[in-house]
Amino acid sequence: MKKIIRKNILVFGYFGYQTDKLNGQTIKTRSIYEMLLTHSEFDTYCADTEQFRYSIKSVCNFVRRLFSCDRLVYIPAHGNLKYLFPIVYIASYVLHFQVVYVAVGGWLPEFLRNLPVHRYFLKRVKVILMQNNYAVTQLRDLYGFQNAGTIPNFRGDTVSGFQPHIRHNGEPLRLVFMARINKKKGLDTIAEVAERINRTYPEGAVSINFYGQINEPDRTYFEEDLVNKYSFVRYLGVLQPERIVSTLCQYDAMLFPTHYFTEGFPGSVLDAYRAGIPVIASKWKYATEFVDDGKTGYIVSFENPVEEIANCISRIYSNVSLLSELKRNAYKESLRYTPEAAWEILNPFLL
Repeated sequence: MKKIIRKNILVFGYFGYQTDKLNGQTIKTRSIYEMLLTHSEFDTYCADTEQFRYSIKSVCNFVRRLFSCDRLVYIPAHGNLKYLFPIVYIASYVLHFQVVYVAVGGWLPEFLRNLPVHRYFLKRVKVILMQNNYAVTQLRDLYGFQNAGTIPNFRGDTVSGFQPHIRHNGEPLRLVFMARINKKKGLDTIAEVAERINRTYPEGAVSINFYGQINEPDRTYFEEDLVNKYSFVRYLGVLQPERIVSTLCQYDAMLFPTHYFTEGFPGSVLDAYRAGIPVIASKWKYATEFVDDGKTGYIVSFENPVEEIANCISRIYSNVSLLSELKRNAYKESLRYTPEAAWEILNPFLL
């Protein structure tokens, strides 16, 4: 009988379990870990960098796992990559395990410009899986990386046959924002859009609801310039992952006027598609890879988006047939981003 070789997989990144922090980094890291637990036949463990701040035992457990792992699935944020990756790479060389880097966001090519040691090490890991094709091209063209590929963002609870809510004439237009609530995600832009709505539409004709963790330095601005200022703007707290689709499907479109130019494939955009709602997004660096302008949503100016966002809102407010078509297209797009599709890409690098 052929001997079965067992592999230990260690997923290393920012899970946010200690404070239950939910953002793009933690959700993607947890999603990768859960996918491995579901699909992989190998023993899979995790190491959460957030716990390192609270428990020396978690650091010791991480080191112990490094000695027994065969594959390290590495999902770093900026600080992890800058300060811990050289140590992780040297450990992989000494202990003979391979590193599978899964990126969150599209910031890696620019981040590496002044880090030649990191570039040298990263060229020698097993694979770097980015969220979008353009970032892969940058890694190859700028630094000569031959080990870069793509893995799509994904979610695990898209329901086959799901039908998004269809808005009828005379019903309010329900807009939603779901991400970390701060100015860098476009909070100031939405405040200007809200003022346009306030001047243009009858009371109750358009609403904007916010979901997400509030960035404390921006809390006063958010409350005074949006929530308390306009009766049609509400803050409804943080959505747990299992409630995202059932909540977002009650809306008509998502606002995503991000000021982060190097967003990768934002989970907010994917969640909107899963719920069958189009996205009105600023033109971040990779926007055209993920928002099909006029089909799954609209792409507006990155620098001066307010006028264009107002025009998009007017368009879908007055044309329910157009909005219904956008919703159908958005949901159809979501079917491309499943755990099964991601697993087919990731699995060969774990064997």
